[in-house]
Amino acid sequence: MKISVPKPSAEVKKLGYFVGNWTTTGTISPGPWGDGGKFSWSEVTEWMTGNFFVVGHWNFKMPRHLGGNGEEIFVMGYDTDRRVYTFNAFSSQGRHQVSQGTVTADAWTWTSEAIYDGDKVQQKLTMRILSAKAYTQKFEICMDGAWMTFMDGQTTKSQATRSAKKKKRR
Repeated sequence: MKISVPKPSAEVKKLGYFVGNWTTTGTISPGPWGDGGKFSWSEVTEWMTGNFFVVGHWNFKMPRHLGGNGEEIFVMGYDTDRRVYTFNAFSSQGRHQVSQGTVTADAWTWTSEAIYDGDKVQQKLTMRILSAKAYTQKFEICMDGAWMTFMDGQTTKSQATRSAKKKKRR
C-alpha cells in the first residue's frame, strides 16, 4: 500500500503573505473598556515544517488599564473540511482566542466570540491588504447588539534580521 503525502492547497499557500517580521502600531478607541490609547506589537511569523500552518509570536504593548505589555503565540491554518481559515492564539494574560477567517481579493476577515466579565462578545478583525509589505486592521466588537471599533492600526513588514537570514541558511 502506497501512502501519498498531502501537499499544501492554494488556500494554505495564501497564508504565506503573513510570513516574516511585522510591526503594528495603532489606537484603541475610548469605550466601555476605558479611555483607549496607543498600542503596538512586533511579530515574527514562519511556516511550520510541512508548510501547512503558520506559527507566530507577538510581543505587545498596551495601555496599563487594558492589561499592559505581554506576549502571544498563534497558529494559522486552513480547515479543508469546513473551508475556513483558522486562528488559535494563547496570551501571557491567560486568554485563548479561536477565530475563523475568510479572504477576498484584498481583505481577510476573522470572526470570533469571547467572554469578558461573564458577557459574550462578538469580535471581528478586518485586515485590508495595501501591498506585499503593508496592511491595515480594524478590530470591532459587538456588545448588546451594537458594533463598535475597539482598535485600528497599520502593520508593516520589515526586512529579515541578519541573524534570521543566517538561521535560514543553516
